[in-house]
Amino acid sequence: AGIVKTPAVQRVLEQVDRANYVPANSYMDAPQAIGAGQTISAPHMHAHVLEEIYPALEGKQNVKLLDVGCGSGYLTAALGRWVHSDQQCSDDNNQDDNHNNILGVTSGKVFGIDVHQQLVDLTRRNMQQQDGDLLRDGIVKIALRDGWKGWPEEAPFDAIHVGAAADSVPYQLVQQLKVDGVMIIPIGLQSEAQTLYKIHRIHKTNDDEGKFHPEDFEMTTLLGVRYVPLVHTDTN
Repeated sequence: AGIVKTPAVQRVLEQVDRANYVPANSYMDAPQAIGAGQTISAPHMHAHVLEEIYPALEGKQNVKLLDVGCGSGYLTAALGRWVHSDQQCSDDNNQDDNHNNILGVTSGKVFGIDVHQQLVDLTRRNMQQQDGDLLRDGIVKIALRDGWKGWPEEAPFDAIHVGAAADSVPYQLVQQLKVDGVMIIPIGLQSEAQTLYKIHRIHKTNDDEGKFHPEDFEMTTLLGVRYVPLVHTDTN
């Protein structure tokens, strides 16, 4: 449908095999159940997300990415492949170049979180099939955490992807964006229409109390979607 326009997106979608992350109908362009009442998004939605995140990351140094609702681990692995150095490329070209990864950044880390321990464990098992180097090399870290609260100890992030629908803007989470960082998030009640948004942080107001300042953010409507809910919990 012409969604994929960027070579970096095309390459990572080809490099990370969905069959390692989806138990059945791996390549069908539709959501698939992964357990714990959750689903993995259709391939075209992952393509949309990566295309929207890419401009915020291209050519940056030491990027940090947060995947909220890592589920079965597919998008977490794709983000990891974006920032992981391609050692084979470096060896073949016999050159010392920090930009030997798909994204063209000098280095990066990816943090994947889920509220379900079952899915945290599933992500780790799935990644071990062909993407275990991302875990071994410390490129990707996975943890059981509340998606509404994010991972403040690792913030700020250059990009945050949220793989479940929030019923409102998650203020604590969005404040974990760096200035010029972006969040891709579906928002809407389960009983109503949901919309995928891009939230761009354009400023950081100095505030010792850590209050949310709406003027620090720009919100862009992307498209109508249907996601499972972003669970409220105190799990850390």
